[in-house]
Amino acid sequence: MFHLSIIKLSVVILTVFLLLAVPQCCSAFERTTSKKEVDLLIKAPEIDIGGTLLVPQTAKRDLLVIFTSGSSWQDRDSTLFDFPMFKVIAQHLAQAGIASFRYDDRGVGSSTGDFVNSTLDDLSSDLDRIMTFFAANKDHHYRHFVLLGHSQGGIVVSKAAKNNQNVKAVVLAASPGVTISQLVLAQIRLEYSLNNHPVADIENVVSANNELLFAAYSHQNTDVAFLRLKESYAQLLKPSQLANTSTDSDLENRINNTANEMKINYGLPALTSFAYYDPLNDLTALRIPVLSLHGGNDRQVTIEPNKDRLETALLKSGSPYRIKVFEEANHFFQPSKTGLSNEYGTLEKHFVNGFLDEISSFILHL
Repeated sequence: MFHLSIIKLSVVILTVFLLLAVPQCCSAFERTTSKKEVDLLIKAPEIDIGGTLLVPQTAKRDLLVIFTSGSSWQDRDSTLFDFPMFKVIAQHLAQAGIASFRYDDRGVGSSTGDFVNSTLDDLSSDLDRIMTFFAANKDHHYRHFVLLGHSQGGIVVSKAAKNNQNVKAVVLAASPGVTISQLVLAQIRLEYSLNNHPVADIENVVSANNELLFAAYSHQNTDVAFLRLKESYAQLLKPSQLANTSTDSDLENRINNTANEMKINYGLPALTSFAYYDPLNDLTALRIPVLSLHGGNDRQVTIEPNKDRLETALLKSGSPYRIKVFEEANHFFQPSKTGLSNEYGTLEKHFVNGFLDEISSFILHL
């Protein structure tokens, strides 16, 4: 998931038992919760990764699907407003005879580490650790992998897949085709355009955010860019505040809070390491099948220009690919009316028709 409030974080506590030895790379704790489901703690020198392996009773493919979440730290189920997105997909895949592994982001649940100070390279390395673990583990041995990334997670899995010959396919769900800096600016523009602010004032705010984001990335002129951002928000918000008969103090507090939030967010390694990273370079280098899924109501990673740029990269790569658009789907592929974030909490906890079957069918026909 990617949204403006990157540092809105949640923690899910999960427990694991029973030490297993794994040759060379790492070790694991295991707790069997049912005949099909096993909770694992993959222990590596730098980080522990907790997750759930879901194994079908009868496997139809000798491979493992690994899920990777989007921005802001997520539990292993990638839960949003009580909708456990990855768990639902994993259960569907198990019914189709496909094994999967979903894991807690750094600093969440059973995983150690610090997500907000983790870089793109760190997150890609976590995927490598997971694949190394399963390739070496005698009890849960898998040598072939399908990497499924949601939103910003699509950038992570594409990077990991490029350098690992054991990755047999990639599934991109609402994945960006632009840099995260471009995505952030597009989201800011959309947010204020929906509130009918003047276009010139909106673009002034967009430019100021662009300057601060680059200043944080380059560690130059941050204070100057921050003052420019505050001025742009004052120009944008003052007319609406006056119409609402708010006090000067209220306006000043709102401006300071908004600008400070952006300054903090833009300085986090979890954002800066992605900010100007072009995901198309990794996709162009792939030589494996790719499934790219998009929501017609996605307001976070909009179809335009993301879908077209992803498709162009896949055309250049020569990889076999399939692109599927679900007309009423939001960023999480739920049926939606507007796709806006203020709608998320009101939606039914299920995917749009055909979404799950599209994923399982793609994998079964690899």
